[in-house]
Amino acid sequence: MISRIGDNVFYHDKVQKIAMLLAVVDNLTHICLGAVSWLIVISFENFTSEKIIYTLICALCAGAIDIDHFLVAKSFSLSAAVSLPCRPPFHNSTLMILGIAFYISAMRYKNCASEEYIGWIILVAVISHHLRDSLHRGLWLWPWNTKVLNFYVYIVLSYISPLAVGLYLYKMG
Repeated sequence: MISRIGDNVFYHDKVQKIAMLLAVVDNLTHICLGAVSWLIVISFENFTSEKIIYTLICALCAGAIDIDHFLVAKSFSLSAAVSLPCRPPFHNSTLMILGIAFYISAMRYKNCASEEYIGWIILVAVISHHLRDSLHRGLWLWPWNTKVLNFYVYIVLSYISPLAVGLYLYKMG
């Protein structure tokens, strides 16, 4: 639903004419989806005020992923950031998921529960962001790319991914 609303606003004639507005709409959609994804993760737990903070962190992380466009462009120019010849590194699903999985494993090994939990938050944010982008560009599973995801496949993956993380965290207690 959020993704459809974001797309409807994004593709509106008036929004399409203003690059900054396009970027804001796209980023707000990522932020909202990141928040909803984390709410799915914590649906197994009792809701606390601390969980609201984690939800906001996930939302902000989901939106922050697009910072790599500016890093690769080496510019704060929006036109430079959106006209890159290739996808920026934080959009590489393989690299990001493996890196975060390594971080989570290392924190578990070191018994650093808070840091491990942050890793799970970032993982959910990345998956949420990448799945949304896959509706327009496919997933970048290095060294390959997938085709653009079917909307219904996207919906299923967007629900199952945070649900699986939430179930795992709940079972690991």
